[in-house]
Amino acid sequence: MKLTEFGQAVRQARGHVGKTLMAMANDLGTSPAFLSALETGRNKVPAQWVVKIDSYFRELGFPINNLEMLADAANDSVSISGLPLQHQLLVSGFAKSDFTKEELCSIGEFFQQLHTKKRG
Repeated sequence: MKLTEFGQAVRQARGHVGKTLMAMANDLGTSPAFLSALETGRNKVPAQWVVKIDSYFRELGFPINNLEMLADAANDSVSISGLPLQHQLLVSGFAKSDFTKEELCSIGEFFQQLHTKKRG
C-alpha cells in the first residue's frame, strides 16, 4: 500500500535514526501494525500520536519538519475549531481556491518565510 506524505516522512526519519518499524513500535508501546496503518493512511493519525512521534524523533535528534501538517493532510482534515475567524476564513479560502499547484507552492514558501522570520 502507498505511503502518505506523513508516512514517508516517518519512514525516512526511522531509517535515518536506524530504527525498524518493530523497534519504534516497541519504544512507543504500540504495535507495528498500528504504526504501519498510520503511515499508509489506513488509519487516521490521532493528534496525540503526532505529538508522540514528534517527541520520539526529537529525542533521537532527528525532528521531522511540519509533522502536524503532514498528519492533517494524511487525515484529509484540518480542524479550524478555536481559530480566530480570520484564520478560519483563510483556511476555507485556500481549501476551495482554484490556485494552481505552483501558485500554492509559492504561497506556502511565503508562509514558511514568515514563520521562520517570526521564530527569529
